[in-house]
Amino acid sequence: MEKFKRILPDLIFNLAETVIIILMGMLLKLPINYVILVMLTFMITRGVLGRPLHFKNWYRCLIWSVLIMLSLFVLLKVDLVVSITFAIFAAVMMTGKANINDMYLWKSCDEPSKYQDIMDYIKYNELDSKLLEFECKIKDRNNLEYLIYKYRFIDGKTFSEISELLDLDNPRIVEHLDKIAFAIRLYCGI
Repeated sequence: MEKFKRILPDLIFNLAETVIIILMGMLLKLPINYVILVMLTFMITRGVLGRPLHFKNWYRCLIWSVLIMLSLFVLLKVDLVVSITFAIFAAVMMTGKANINDMYLWKSCDEPSKYQDIMDYIKYNELDSKLLEFECKIKDRNNLEYLIYKYRFIDGKTFSEISELLDLDNPRIVEHLDKIAFAIRLYCGI
């Protein structure tokens, strides 16, 4: 009985929220079976893919639910498939599994580079005999890799600057940098 008393407010809120969302779909003059299909797609995807995000305040939950469902219902006016696709996308976003910070191709300069240890080593040990030997060996072996090494680690140029100077695309630069990074870490013991 005590467990039921704890669950009762949540149950009442979830039912009220569902009724509000269905009424919103009816106000938009959408077929009720499509409204239920989009709602179920969102809820099932959200529940299956992971631990869904929850809000501490009931009104935030209501606002977000109404806004998400309203946007999905507006898309439902366009096409059912588009609305279901975006319902799945929104559900993934609301599980917390999707990292919104990785959504864009730009990242903050606050995050250290994966080559930061090499940059620091070169900065503080520029006259180290092993480092100088490594530079000579890489220069003799492959001039392109030496230029990439020089531009990135010594001159501190960005990927786009290196790309312009050497007429290479970024994936190729990263491929060479990964080889160089592995070699210098091994050779200099970083």
